Amino acid sequence: MRFVLFAVGALAVTARASYASDRFDNLVTFGDSYTFVEQSTGATYFDYAVSGATCSNEIVARYVAGLNRTFPAVLEDQLPSFVADVEFETLYTNRTADNTVYALWIGTNDLGYGAFSTDSQAPGTNITSYIDCVWSVFDTIYATGGRRFVLLNTAPLQLAPLYVPQSSGGVGDNQFWPNKTAYNETDYQYKILEYTQLVDRLFDYGVPFEVLVKGRWPDATFDIFDVNSLITDIYENPSAYLDAPVNVTGWYHNCNTQGSDCVDEANPLDTFLWYDTLHPSERTDEIIAREFIGVVAGNSSYGTHYG
Repeated sequence: MRFVLFAVGALAVTARASYASDRFDNLVTFGDSYTFVEQSTGATYFDYAVSGATCSNEIVARYVAGLNRTFPAVLEDQLPSFVADVEFETLYTNRTADNTVYALWIGTNDLGYGAFSTDSQAPGTNITSYIDCVWSVFDTIYATGGRRFVLLNTAPLQLAPLYVPQSSGGVGDNQFWPNKTAYNETDYQYKILEYTQLVDRLFDYGVPFEVLVKGRWPDATFDIFDVNSLITDIYENPSAYLDAPVNVTGWYHNCNTQGSDCVDEANPLDTFLWYDTLHPSERTDEIIAREFIGVVAGNSSYGTHYG
């Protein structure tokens, strides 16, 4: 999968609530290939996200072809790496509870093809297992002294060409789903819609319950970034976000089922919502990054703050 790397214009980032007068000096991210790199906030960036990752290999295990191992999951690989770095004490030389933001964006590989949508999860696990894994991620970060959390909800995967039926302009067999045409494509588009909406609703109800009712992370702040609605808004009103001629149903980078013989479209990448059949374009990523800054600062309509 393509890992998103971009930088946007220099923007001042200030927090709110108990951290209203402080910029964040460090940004630490966990997740999969949807996770972005924001380099222009003036913050030091620590990236543990890995393309192809799931929240836990105990729930959804995805294997790396030719390496005879699973993709590095958040719970089993990314978090232990982070904890080891913190304990080593030379990498995080300026990390406090107030000046460090921790962001998690995970779910694309947990819910999609080869995972929950194709009933490929581990026996005895379900969507609540995935939700519990997400809470466990923040438990570990909290135990290291982290207190400023941002959770990005799921992307509207039903709009991605990978999950759109061919009859509606989606892709057929491809590098991310080599035998898509063997499935009822319409049923699986609705299935991924159901799973992403369910997870996002569980985030909406679960975060305030864990923070305010259970007091799971005392003295921590927790923001939910509704990136699902943001990408949906780009899809529904593309001219406000993308260059002409806008394209929200097609994709810029097209490869065969082996991920080779790739061809880029003639129109500029900034006209596309999707880079390939699954991942957002760099323009979309820039928009997400700007809104992320707004969520942390408390002035984005796509953010909900607790704590």
